[in-house]
Amino acid sequence: MPLWNKEKDGDDKSGLPESTLFATDKFSRTDLLICASNGSIYAIHKQDGTKLWKAKIGSSAAVISLFVTDSDKLVAGGFGKTHCIDLMTGNIMWTNKMPGFGYSEVSVATTPSKILYPSTVVPTVESSEILPPHYDQVTEDKQIIISCSEGKAMAIDLESGETRWTYNCPGGWYNIPVTIIEPSNWEAGRPHQLVYVGSGKWVYCLNASSGHVIWSVQVSNATFSSDYMTLATPWSSRLAAESHSAFSQNPSGQAMSMQRARERSS
Repeated sequence: MPLWNKEKDGDDKSGLPESTLFATDKFSRTDLLICASNGSIYAIHKQDGTKLWKAKIGSSAAVISLFVTDSDKLVAGGFGKTHCIDLMTGNIMWTNKMPGFGYSEVSVATTPSKILYPSTVVPTVESSEILPPHYDQVTEDKQIIISCSEGKAMAIDLESGETRWTYNCPGGWYNIPVTIIEPSNWEAGRPHQLVYVGSGKWVYCLNASSGHVIWSVQVSNATFSSDYMTLATPWSSRLAAESHSAFSQNPSGQAMSMQRARERSS
């Protein structure tokens, strides 16, 4: 795995938010712990907590959601915007201002770039008794960021930051939608990746590439409710067991939105 040693970055002259690199020693992606607080994102070293870089993306008035891709990009959502940040330097590569999505918390996730499928090579009886299953790595389509806020979902090209599609969830109101992305499965006859979106009392299943609505269903008929939803699948829960940090497990963004709603009504 390559190591990186970058010089200090100053202010970005393109109008993007400011980022600063503090590191003087070499570090790799496996050394990084990313945290966000009070409008800034920090990369710190997992071994001793040393600050490696800082990126300022907004004020201290909202929660910032984080997602690290397998191509060394950090996706950050907050204040009604989505940012793509170089994982190794903190340099902000692009910002999508998400017109029409307001200025609240943004939930973010990306489609995977590679999927593991069972290998077509059948192992011998002897080896199958002692070895784990063999898998082939299959490259998926271009990665897409799914950013959601205020009852809407947006697909953003990971490389360029351009908007691919938007979807205004009927019945989603102004809630923060949560998402689960499911990779394609050729054996099951599903050649495209899916995005499950939960917002308010509704769940929507979308084609990740096109935004086409495959199905939608109102799961609750409650008259009095908070209108917030969480989602889980067996596989997403297995992944969450290792991260312990996701909107559906720790809905801090939803809690902040509810607090603001109470303040407005008082």
